[in-house]
Amino acid sequence: MGKSKTKLKKPDDYARYGPIEIARFGNEVIMKNNMTEEDHQNYINYLAQEYPKRKSEIDQLVEEIRNLIASCNPLKLLHQSYGNMFMSMLGTTSEFQYGFEEMVAVRMLDYVQSVIVSTNPTKSGNEKDDTDKWATIYGKVSELYKSLSQYHISHSAYLEKTDPDFNPDYNSLYVQAQELKTTVRGQRYPVHEFTHHFDLLSPHDEVFKELFDISIQEFLSGMGKVQMSLIRGMDSTMRDLEYLMEKTIPVLGQKFENLPEEPREEMGNLLNEMGLKELSDSFIGRFVGYDLFDVEKVTGLPRALLKELSWKVGEDKSFYSDGDYAGWPLRRLPVEERPFICIEDKIFCFDYYSLFDNLYRVTQRLIFRLKPEYKSEWNEKQKKVSEQLPFDLFNKLLPESKSYNSIYYQSKTGNNGKKQWCECDGILVFDEHLIVIEVKAGSFTYTHPSTDFKAFIKSIENLAKKPHEQASRFIDTLNIEGKITACNDEHLPIKEINIADYRHITSCSITIDNFNEFAARIDKLSAIGIELGEIPLWNISIDELRVYADYFISPSTFLHFLEQRIKASQSNELELIDELDHLGLYIEHNLYTKTAESRKGKISIWQGYREELDNYFSMLVFPDVETPKKPKQEIPQKIQEILDILDIQSKSGFTRVASDLLNFDGDTRIEVNSKMNTLMKRQSEVKRVMPLSLFGETKITFICNQDGISEFSGEKAKDYVLATMLKPNDDIRLAFYLDYNAKGELYNVDFEYLTKDDIPPERALEFSELTERYAQQRILSYKRQNELKKIGRNNLCPCGSGKKYKKCCGK
Repeated sequence: MGKSKTKLKKPDDYARYGPIEIARFGNEVIMKNNMTEEDHQNYINYLAQEYPKRKSEIDQLVEEIRNLIASCNPLKLLHQSYGNMFMSMLGTTSEFQYGFEEMVAVRMLDYVQSVIVSTNPTKSGNEKDDTDKWATIYGKVSELYKSLSQYHISHSAYLEKTDPDFNPDYNSLYVQAQELKTTVRGQRYPVHEFTHHFDLLSPHDEVFKELFDISIQEFLSGMGKVQMSLIRGMDSTMRDLEYLMEKTIPVLGQKFENLPEEPREEMGNLLNEMGLKELSDSFIGRFVGYDLFDVEKVTGLPRALLKELSWKVGEDKSFYSDGDYAGWPLRRLPVEERPFICIEDKIFCFDYYSLFDNLYRVTQRLIFRLKPEYKSEWNEKQKKVSEQLPFDLFNKLLPESKSYNSIYYQSKTGNNGKKQWCECDGILVFDEHLIVIEVKAGSFTYTHPSTDFKAFIKSIENLAKKPHEQASRFIDTLNIEGKITACNDEHLPIKEINIADYRHITSCSITIDNFNEFAARIDKLSAIGIELGEIPLWNISIDELRVYADYFISPSTFLHFLEQRIKASQSNELELIDELDHLGLYIEHNLYTKTAESRKGKISIWQGYREELDNYFSMLVFPDVETPKKPKQEIPQKIQEILDILDIQSKSGFTRVASDLLNFDGDTRIEVNSKMNTLMKRQSEVKRVMPLSLFGETKITFICNQDGISEFSGEKAKDYVLATMLKPNDDIRLAFYLDYNAKGELYNVDFEYLTKDDIPPERALEFSELTERYAQQRILSYKRQNELKKIGRNNLCPCGSGKKYKKCCGK
């Protein structure tokens, strides 16, 4: 037989930009650079020369946008920008579905509002002029964001030619930080907004009541009304219009044969008679006016509070102040500090993302501004709640786990090598898993990386690197000494930690602020000086942990994912810029690090795997809308039943067993499920237990006892598994002892890992005979199931040895 040819897979999308080729295969993007070294240097020289020109062009563009915005009615401008964004996002629930136009539509809101609150207005023209100007402004804002990408390229080339210390890897991360900060919005799913903020802000209820005479609960309920008004306000408005038309049109036809051309008075009278006047006025205010965005009208919250969260037109002085990037999106936007805008003595909110992405820190700064002396109390309460919250979420993921907060232990630190007391935020123990947890409640820098990249790096060090060092010290001590005595704050023992008890140890750093795009690849940031050492780190925010707590209902499945997540952090072939893409990859590929390693040598961007998760979680905020099916791995019934009972019974070591089952690829899962169905049907017919053994990489034997059939258990079952190991020369084999009732329902799972050392030396001959007898039974069973008279000489021997039949039992 000739050598088979590999069929080339056609990409879903392909583009070529000069020497650069980009191809997309599903969610994987492959890039190829065909430049010669000479071409590359000529291109860099050209870009470096273009840098001053491009910077000047953007400065001019920013000024043009500002002047245009200053001459428009700010309310009409923001209203039209919201409408454009709303229409652009219809039918999309994941940011991965957004293209450049959708991104600009979202950015149009926060950028335009930032310009309005930083600019004194000029005389506005008529309504038509403003409508035409909006289109011009939109085109220029689009051009601005497009120009930023070109600016970063030319700026990088300029630095490469002029900076003797230029580091391309450092610069690459610098540019990525700017682009992500400029374009990415939405830190958490809408369904989690209230819970997230209530968890963090409720400890400050007393001071909030003192300052604003309302509770945190009332404040967040008001923000929830803003959320619904911005997300669903237009939908509910159109439903009200349909209702009004449904009720009034038939009556109009009955009461009036000939309506005047403008039946305003007749319609008003009719609405009054039918009790629909209030609904009609509300509809007009929302559809024609600005009631959907009027925060005071939507929420009923105190005006004094809302004014503190608002900028007046032209009030902010920082956005256009002297310095680099004046008025550019590369500066911190004023809406990040105060999300509302006050126009004509009314307070409005048009931008959902600016409100909720920054609400916690906005509230913190507001309280500090009005009551500076509360800062130390805030920090104390924040530390307490932030250190407890991760354990609450982990306990949801891993019920019955044992957690120990704020523990102290002794470790050799410093140059003198003497043991000193060290602190760890906490540990969580579940079966053979130990999770060492460090929590950081400090805020991630709100300066833009363009203007202060050093502060950006410092934040990553404070919120990720330092906690990892603390967790690593605990794990290193445990590795070196074999055990740690965990103590309380009075140094009294509360738990003995022995390394031999744990199959998997995870270093987990959790932050209150979300810097997902860098936290997800914290192990890949050596270019900016973030070196983490040998122990892998799982760095996540509370937002992502909350998603995991809502997604996983099986403790063993979550821990299997966690094992794959840690492997991914150690892979050189896999780099993601979003934590939830890890979960998406796990759902899609299971052992997804292996998938990445199979593409070794290619430049790959792994993105968009969270899309189905976005679709699912984004819809949960709408209880009256049918929720889409939760994305999950396909696990056949028989295997799922075993996993369910393992979780329910939680016998010692069950997570290792579940992990071995979950390691099956899709084909193996289907094959095992089919074989188990077949053997149980056959067992019911012959009234005899028929063990199922898997060979090759998967070394598992299932013994399925059924009520009403002679039991195959105890030493007899164990002997069978041990004898099964000898033909393939297994080092270890997992034995499942499953108990089903007469209806075929699984009600008990026992298991053990057996090795050849479990065979007593004095029974060696006996096991050798058992091995041959069971091997022949498997061969006969194979022939019967496949209706064969003889087995092909080059087929694998059904006895399980792994050899060809002609070199094994077919000799």
